[in-house]
Order: sequence, then structure tokens, then C-alpha cells
Amino acid sequence: MNTTNKYKKYMYLVIPAMLLCMIGDYCIGIEPAGSEEIGLIASSGWVTISDLRITISNICGMIGTFFYAVGAISYIKLLLSENKDNNNLWDQRFLKLFYISLFTGCLSFIYFHIACGGLIQHFNVLMDATGDFTRAEELLLRTFMIEAVPFVVLFVLFDVFATVAWIALVVRGVIPAPKVWLMAAPLLTALIGQIIELIPLPFNGIGSGFESLGWMLMFVAGIRYVGKRS
Repeated sequence: MNTTNKYKKYMYLVIPAMLLCMIGDYCIGIEPAGSEEIGLIASSGWVTISDLRITISNICGMIGTFFYAVGAISYIKLLLSENKDNNNLWDQRFLKLFYISLFTGCLSFIYFHIACGGLIQHFNVLMDATGDFTRAEELLLRTFMIEAVPFVVLFVLFDVFATVAWIALVVRGVIPAPKVWLMAAPLLTALIGQIIELIPLPFNGIGSGFESLGWMLMFVAGIRYVGKRS
């Protein structure tokens, strides 16, 4: 087995990894139809999300992150191998941006499952204690502020960087995938999910797993197209 095929073999692990992450996303993302936003970060539908669902989300995120890390390191090694002779300054800049996002994902996926699930559980506990949506959200916002900086910084490093780098690498032909694969960028797939949310459904949250879907598709494109440049 040549080096390229060896890296691609491990990249396949990201498919079950992101399927698990999507299950975790939906465990904490699905709410009853008609759920309403409360304040800046909460939703009235959170009270329907049980501790069991949050636990399952965390477990899926934990296992998915482990599989993802193996695939992400392989993706980085594959791109390094394929671009060792690429001296274009901007190609290398966008590749480095992509490497940062892939590596940061090794830390971020489990963190975001735990952080988001924790916010929901904290809100539900505060609701049990106060019986008041507004007061519970005010107290929840206080608990969120202590992790707001790592939450935002990690989001930028792995989601925003990945989206910008992926679009640039596909447009520039560094990853020689057809341009339709631009839509695999995580924030673009997340946007598609939010558009689908506009369709009347018997529940809210259909778009909550689309960001993880984008990460999966970026690896599928890598498996299919990286290493096939003439």
C-alpha cells in the first residue's frame, strides 16, 4: 500500500466519526415545533431535552472525536505530502489555515458537545430551581460568560478557518475537487441546514447536524480527489 492510500484509509474513520457527531448534535438539537428563543442563548424547547439525551450526545462526541483525530492527522499528512513541492505563497497560507482548523477539531468536537449539552442541562436545572424562563436564562448567561472566550476562539479556529481555507483550496485547485464541493465547507452546510429549518416540520432542529455533515464531506472530497492531480 503506497503512502497516499495509507493516509486515505485512516481518513475513512471520519465518516463514522461525523455520523456519531451528527447523532450527538440531534440529541441536543431537536426541540418541539414552536420552541422560542429566550434571551441571548436559551430556548424554551430545552426543557424537553433530557439528561439522557445530553449524556448520549457527550458519548457520541467523545467517540467521534477520537476517530476524527486519527483521520484529521492523516489528512494533514496527506496534504503535506501532496504539496511538498508547491511553492505558491497563497496556496501554502491557505493550507496552513486548513491544517490549523483540522488540528483544532481534535480538541473542539468533544468540547462543543460537552459545552453545549452542559448549557442545556444547566438551564434545565435553573428552571427547576426558579420556575421562571427569564430568570433561568439570566443565570445561565452568567455561567456561560466564564467559557465565552474559549468557545468563540475555538469556533473561529476550527469552523471559520476551515470554511475559508476549504473554499480557497478548492477554488485554487489545491484540492482538485469539482466546484460543487465548495458547499462542503462547514459554515455553508450549516447555512443550508438553517434554510431547511424554514420548512414547516413537526419539530425544530433539523439543521443542527449539518455542520458535522460538512466536516464529513470535506474528508470525503479529500479521499476522492487529493492525490489525483496530474
